[in-house]
Amino acid sequence: MILALFLLPRMSFAERFRAFGLNLLWEHPLGDISFHVRAGHTPDSFVRFSPDGRLLAVGTLKGDLLVFESLTGKLVLRKKIPEAMVKRVAFSPDAKRLYYGEQSPEGAVCALELPSGKTLWCFRTAGDLLRGEPPLPGDLYGIYRLPGIYRLKILRDGDLLVLGIHSWYDRKLRIWRRLSRLYRLSPKGKIRWAYPSDGPAPVNIIYADSDPSGKRVALVALLPSEYKEDLSLKGPPPQSFVALDGRTGRKLFHFTLSPLKPYFDRVSAWESVAVSRDGRFAILGTTDGRLFVFDLEKKSLHRLLTLATPIILGGFPVSASLGYGLFGPDGLIYVVSGESTLPYGLPLAVDRPAGPHPAARTLFAVDPKTGAILWRFTSPVKLQGLSSDATGRTLAVCTGAFRKEALRVRQFGVLVFDLKKEGGGLSKLVGYFPTAGTCFFHLAVSPDGHLIAAVETPWRDEIGRLYGKHRLLVLRRSP
Repeated sequence: MILALFLLPRMSFAERFRAFGLNLLWEHPLGDISFHVRAGHTPDSFVRFSPDGRLLAVGTLKGDLLVFESLTGKLVLRKKIPEAMVKRVAFSPDAKRLYYGEQSPEGAVCALELPSGKTLWCFRTAGDLLRGEPPLPGDLYGIYRLPGIYRLKILRDGDLLVLGIHSWYDRKLRIWRRLSRLYRLSPKGKIRWAYPSDGPAPVNIIYADSDPSGKRVALVALLPSEYKEDLSLKGPPPQSFVALDGRTGRKLFHFTLSPLKPYFDRVSAWESVAVSRDGRFAILGTTDGRLFVFDLEKKSLHRLLTLATPIILGGFPVSASLGYGLFGPDGLIYVVSGESTLPYGLPLAVDRPAGPHPAARTLFAVDPKTGAILWRFTSPVKLQGLSSDATGRTLAVCTGAFRKEALRVRQFGVLVFDLKKEGGGLSKLVGYFPTAGTCFFHLAVSPDGHLIAAVETPWRDEIGRLYGKHRLLVLRRSP
């Protein structure tokens, strides 16, 4: 159905892009970000439903923190965080507190009382990761060089799993410095443990996850700091997967990640670390197309799947990255592959692939025990981000623009899959809602699976025209 939409030329947007299985419940404007979009930047946003599904929180690049009633769109709380991006938001298990993580000079994570909005406490990661300098006006990417909260997960007992990262170019030293630290905080903001225990790690711990109770924690450490004095600090080895005891923060084991030679000279990853709900397995998807499945009980690599690794097309290697992954309540692994790309570790005479990788733009469902691919959905449009509900029925994915040969394909929106339907990926596709602009990859599904929240961002074409709006969308699955 989606593919057929590309075969209808010279039609208006409304005629060409039609929703099915999803209805717009309500929307809320999020302010003018045309300056960022015209400069080629896609501004961050983050959305999250409360555990009871009654409330929805959103944080934006411009420091807006908003809380709504999920069904009505009534604004419950509005707060402006100065000199900060609201990088992450999360609710306490009883939905009486809202936590948010900043990317700001202080890199703080804070707790608010609901519905009053009173600040209960703030924990500054800059105490470990060093304070950042506020960026100059007009510096679009300066905020990303400040300490930020890249993971904020609320555990079953109310504790917080918090990942702080500070990665910045030191103009005086002319080198990149990288510091990270993972914390387990109490609901009152007190440190139960931190990893590393002695201070920040001189490496980018780019992402982390745990089971819902926090029994086991997994993380990936990638690029090291280039500052020699930082390297005297203790921490996980660069290019490694690490598993921790979630109750103590003690390291259980680490696994060295070797580059996929000869195509890649290092291992890269994004938000593709996930731990199964029983704490047994963990995964890591890498940009070279590999999926690592670890057995956390046996403290070893369980399986290595080559889902989208390089193949030769037109005499040149082509691969697809694995950028987003999670474990569903059904225990299966869900992971998304990106665009067809040329490996970055090789000097090549071409700047784009000769053809598409057969595993690009694909949603995979994988059994962690056997490594079997149970079903897949290959999309004509780029897939980015993943979110599922607590019942194990609804899985949502955003779509984005991509380049196909010399043509830019622009079709944005939200795809929804019913995981309990029989059949393969196409049979499980039950909804699509189009947007004129980019659907940012941080989206959310309500606990009961009935609502999907996503943020649309305007998209700029080759001559500077903007399409779409900067708005929060709340969609409802059709009966």
